[in-house]
Order: sequence, then C-alpha cells, then structure tokens
Amino acid sequence: MKVNKVSLYIIFLIIISAVILTSCSSQTATYEIPVFDIMEEKFTTLEVKTQDVNDWEKIKLSIQTTGGARYSFSYSEYEQCTLFVTEKGTVVKKGDVLGVITDRDLEYDLRLKQEDLELKQLLYTDLYNRYLKTGEGYYEMQLALLDVEQSQYNYNKAAEKMETLKFKSSIDGTIENVSQTYKQMTDEFNNKYKVYTITFTYAIDNYMMDISIGDAEYDSFEKLGLKPGDVLQVYDSNNKTYKVMIYTMRYSTAERTYLSRPIRYATVTVRFVKEEGVDYTNIIKYALYYDLTLTQLEDVIVIPKNLVTKTSAGLYYTYVLYNNKKTIRYLTLGTEVLNSTSYVVLSGLHENDLIITDSTME
Repeated sequence: MKVNKVSLYIIFLIIISAVILTSCSSQTATYEIPVFDIMEEKFTTLEVKTQDVNDWEKIKLSIQTTGGARYSFSYSEYEQCTLFVTEKGTVVKKGDVLGVITDRDLEYDLRLKQEDLELKQLLYTDLYNRYLKTGEGYYEMQLALLDVEQSQYNYNKAAEKMETLKFKSSIDGTIENVSQTYKQMTDEFNNKYKVYTITFTYAIDNYMMDISIGDAEYDSFEKLGLKPGDVLQVYDSNNKTYKVMIYTMRYSTAERTYLSRPIRYATVTVRFVKEEGVDYTNIIKYALYYDLTLTQLEDVIVIPKNLVTKTSAGLYYTYVLYNNKKTIRYLTLGTEVLNSTSYVVLSGLHENDLIITDSTME
C-alpha cells in the first residue's frame, strides 16, 4: 500500500506539470523577423561640355563732373559789340558765332571793296560777251580779268579782317551764363576809357571719365595694346552702350615690401564719341561701366573651384560618375577663369563626363 501512494504522488506531479506547461504554451508570443531596405546613394551630376570663355572684369568709371569752360572776348568803349547768344541753355556747336565787335572803318572799307569787285566783274562780263560776238578785244579782256582777280584779293583781305572781329565757339556745349564786366584803362595821353569783357560759361556735355586699371588686371590690359584715339565701349546700369575714345593714358607703380615686384596701375581717361540725339549731360548722372577682357579661350573645359579638391601632395582631383559608380579623377589644371571662380582643365576630364556635384542616400 505504501508503494501505491508514492506512485499516485508521482502521477499527480506529472498531471500538475502538464497543466502548467499547457497554460504557459498558450501565452507564448510569436515574433516576425524584420526585413531592412538597403539604402542606395543617389548622385547629382554636371555634364562636361566644351565652351568658349570670355573672361572679363567689370570696372566702374569715375566721371569728372566738375569740368566746364569759360571763353571771353573784349572790346573798348569806343567800339560796339553785337551778341548773338545771350540766353542760358542755348546749345551751340563749334564754330558758331557768339558775338561780333563792330568796326565802322572796316565795314566801310569792306563795302567799298565789294562794290569795286562787283564793278570789275560787270566790266569783265561785258568785254567777254563782246569778244565772243566780234572776236576782238582779247587783250583788253585779259587786262579786265586781272583787275577782277586783284579786286577779289582786296575784298578777301578785308573780309579776313572782319572775321577777326567775330567771336566763335571753340567747342560744342550749352551756354550756362553770359556775363559782361569792364575795367578802367588809361591811354598814352592819360585819358581814361573802359574795356568791356564778355564771358560765356559753358556746361560741357562731353565729360571726361577715368578707367582705373589695378595690378590684377594690368597684364591683360597691357596685352590689348591700346593707345590714345582708340575707341572703347562702355555701358550704363540699363546695359545701354556708348562709345568712348581714349584721351590720355597714365601709368604708375608703387613699391610693396612684401612683394618681389612693384604694384602697377594705369588710368585711362576717355570721353564720349558724340552721337546725334544723345543727352550726354543726363548720362553722367548714372553709373557707367567698362568690361576689361582678361581671357578669351575657345572650346575649353572648365570646372568650378568648389568641385576640385587638392591633396596634401599638391594633386588636384574631382569625382565623376563612371559606370554608375563614384570614381576619383585626377586633373591637370590651367589658368583661373570666370572671375577666378573656375579652372581651365588641361587633362583629366572629357566632354560628356559626369562630374558629381552632390549625393543623397535613398
């Protein structure tokens, strides 16, 4: 009976264990194995193309707006003067008569010589017509022709004297002011008299402008071989162009202790090449610019500086997309262009290569 109790006890334990295991198995959680997507690197590229490079430097012109001109002529109180230009704002051309001093004696002499010339011309014409009809009087006609030539000469000389009494504008411009002043003079007999001076003040509409060439642009400027009289093109803030002519060219140097050579400068003074219908006085109120060409290259490959890396050994390289893979490409570089933002590539890149500019993981 004692053995049977032990057996029952063991069976009971087995049943209890089975119940516990059954309850535990019903609470077991099922886990799924996660699947991860492998990220792929995507590239942004720049296709290599050959191009023409016209590298330039934009230079602002300094305009000399203080320019002007004063032209005067004088006459005494014993003379008279007739002014043809007295109003402000009158536009005059070079050679226009601004005023004439009156000289009665010269006027009378010129009138006599004109009358004499006209008389001699009538006499010659009469003899010429008679000679054609009669065939006579040839010698007399030749003497009359000499008289005409002498009278013409006398008239021309008198007219030249009259021209000296005319005051003419020596430039194109706009009259800003006409003033008359005088001063007391004394002749050889101690008689006092007045000398009047008429002064015309011009507002110049063809201002001088300076193009300042710094040391960085000096070599390129020197290669142009420009000289006074050459024509350049400038433009305003609206990109409207105007022609200017070189007036003077000045050069200077300055020593710098930290450099092995002097700093060089050039100042090119230019003025407008006048065109009809252009208000140059208004133009100078706005900024004007000149483009100095630094480099002109044809069919070259260039690369932006920010896409080039330099190794500690002094080698230059960039990355290209080759067979859909990021590949290093070593470069041989030339001069800096496009206002020093890019390099000319001498070797290492070919047309249609794809330079990697950026990348992202997707």
